[in-house]
Amino acid sequence: MKQLQKRLFLIDGNLYVYRAYYAMKDLTTSRGELSGAIYGFSRMLINLLYERKPDYLAIVFDLPAPTFRHRQFSAYKANRPKMPHSLQNQLIFIKEIVRAFNVQIFELEGYEADDILATVAKKTEKEIDVFIFTKDKDILQLISHNIKVVDQKKIDHIYDLNWVREKYSLEPARITDVMALCGDSTDNIPGVAGVGEKTSLKLIQEFGSLENLFNNLERVKNEKLQESLINSVEQVRINHELLTLSTEVPLEMKIDHLRITRAYWEKVVEIFARFEFDGLLRKIDYYYKK
Repeated sequence: MKQLQKRLFLIDGNLYVYRAYYAMKDLTTSRGELSGAIYGFSRMLINLLYERKPDYLAIVFDLPAPTFRHRQFSAYKANRPKMPHSLQNQLIFIKEIVRAFNVQIFELEGYEADDILATVAKKTEKEIDVFIFTKDKDILQLISHNIKVVDQKKIDHIYDLNWVREKYSLEPARITDVMALCGDSTDNIPGVAGVGEKTSLKLIQEFGSLENLFNNLERVKNEKLQESLINSVEQVRINHELLTLSTEVPLEMKIDHLRITRAYWEKVVEIFARFEFDGLLRKIDYYYKK
């Protein structure tokens, strides 16, 4: 399929907030105010806007309130610590900076950032090429001809439809089946006992889908594996529901609202000056004058 010309970048905001926070945890202003996460995130945003130059951009954040997944499975993400108070304070200014650059923010109580990313991507993929910047593996289920995932560490590495097919010998939608079997420790989702990603992948490759596997468990030759699967059917079904991203988040969204437009430079300068980001002030001065 021919690539579309216009590009939308969808950013997992919390990922880059945490990366910036831990990379520059001790950076402060002359007044002792912590600013590392603000600085690192701002530098990333400027790089995306003015060096990679997408046509459209949106940044998605998680909110602290529980989501429908927590109601469905009480242990969901129970292993994750709360956001540090020092980062919560900086997040307020990070969102101010995003708005000052006139970039759309999406966040909604009851839904995770991944669901919002999925909804926006699916609603726009017929009009523009979508690039999702995240490290969450479950996002791979969204990949299509016009939806791609950008490696958060190697920003020039793109996960596309051909990559998924070559690596997994499956279509992207089947990634959820694989993960449902082996679980996801980052989200505290338990897998089938003794079943890792390699075994999960082989099972889905052999049977084609999770449902077909469950309908043919008698064909699993390894008796111990067969027993583990039989004992885990209910949990695996729950896992599959937890790992399947919603593409129906009730967002008020028009593609034109995501278009890159001129920043509110006075506001940007005001915030950067407050946090003594002299290097970033010099950098944006160049773009301001363009």
